[in-house]
Amino acid sequence: MAKRLMHVVLAGGLAVFGLAACGGNKAKEEPTPPTNEQAGDTVAVGESVAKANCIGCHGGDLTGSMGPSLHGLTLSKEEIVDILKNGKGNMPAGQAKGDEEAVADYILTLK
Repeated sequence: MAKRLMHVVLAGGLAVFGLAACGGNKAKEEPTPPTNEQAGDTVAVGESVAKANCIGCHGGDLTGSMGPSLHGLTLSKEEIVDILKNGKGNMPAGQAKGDEEAVADYILTLK
């Protein structure tokens, strides 16, 4: 019985981990409003959104994993915003959930 319970818990944990890594593609999900601490700092908001939605593909430090490194990009802010809104290649659209400009500002700080 304990062995069966362990298998159920392990399978459930793996399922949750797998779904969390995908970033969940909920089209109707509202963007999380920034906290008062972040409200005036778009880079901090962008970092928070990127850490919640980008690390699954671009790695924990955004230096690349399944997706490419986001450090040292030569793209303009407008190009990054366009990719975040519309997707490109394997990059799905809508991952920044309305915070595309803040995420672009943050990405442009990565060296």
